[in-house]
Amino acid sequence: MKKILFFSAVAVSLFIGCEKNADLTVEQKEKEAAPVTPPSAVLTTNLPIEGTPTCAGPYKVVLESVANNGNGTYTWTWSVQNPKPGNGSNGTVQDLSHWNITLGPCITIDNIVGGATSTNGTDWTAFTPTFQADPSLPNTGCDITASVVKFNVGTSGSAKSYYRLTINEDVLVDPASTGYYKSGANTGCGTFCFPGFACKPEAPNEGCSFSQGYWFAKPNLVWAGPVTVGGHVYTQAEGKAIWNTSNAGGIPDTKKAFLQVAAIKLSGDNVLAGASVWADVKIVEDWLSTLPKLTTANLKSWKNKAAADAGGRIGTWIDTHHCE
Repeated sequence: MKKILFFSAVAVSLFIGCEKNADLTVEQKEKEAAPVTPPSAVLTTNLPIEGTPTCAGPYKVVLESVANNGNGTYTWTWSVQNPKPGNGSNGTVQDLSHWNITLGPCITIDNIVGGATSTNGTDWTAFTPTFQADPSLPNTGCDITASVVKFNVGTSGSAKSYYRLTINEDVLVDPASTGYYKSGANTGCGTFCFPGFACKPEAPNEGCSFSQGYWFAKPNLVWAGPVTVGGHVYTQAEGKAIWNTSNAGGIPDTKKAFLQVAAIKLSGDNVLAGASVWADVKIVEDWLSTLPKLTTANLKSWKNKAAADAGGRIGTWIDTHHCE
């Protein structure tokens, strides 16, 4: 039978064939599936933040804020300031004409909802962002032909100018994102770092489980062997008998907890050792281990809300990590 592990990533659900990793140990599977975070990525709560100093340009670029708009979009606001305004000689820097940003690997132009610029941080002028090469860069001595989003507003003296993009992805901050500046003939144009978009790490692969319905109601399915839950061994006939008991008056805590844990344990090494579901499995088993072996006659003899709640969470985990 083909088994498929699936897990959620930043913007897409991926399906991974278990058979591909059939010859790997659990430890190797978990290592292979470990999330990877860019070394420089930081949370958007760590603001304001400047670009990485070692690759900063002549202008001070600060990510001032990232606002959660509550509708699945996020507005990023940067400021740009000229720290040494002048004519470009003797260490001074000419006014910024405009600047451009790259989007990184996790944001595309389709993720950008809108843009705006401001010379005072209060009055904003909206614009429609595009993603294309800036022809003014190679024409003024910079060998830069990368596709960029252009902020076509510069600076005046030492005053800050402000820039916004609204995107429909919740991402991290990469302080070393690549940007390009354009100024006058003396300061010229060039590449610099600014705090831009960084991908969130992929959710860890926890494996998958078949459901209660698969193990207890699927016709002609034969278990590979008994299942041990709470220290008690249950045959397939005993497990199915518990499954088939009446739920009149509500599902007993014992039944709810037992069936969910049994589904996890019967699914074997499809559920990886580091999966978060094992914490709830332990809650259930710690309780059931204090009780006699469950039978159809004694299911309603005991109650335990914590174990029942854990069983509910196990069911939710199976729903989102279901083997196909």
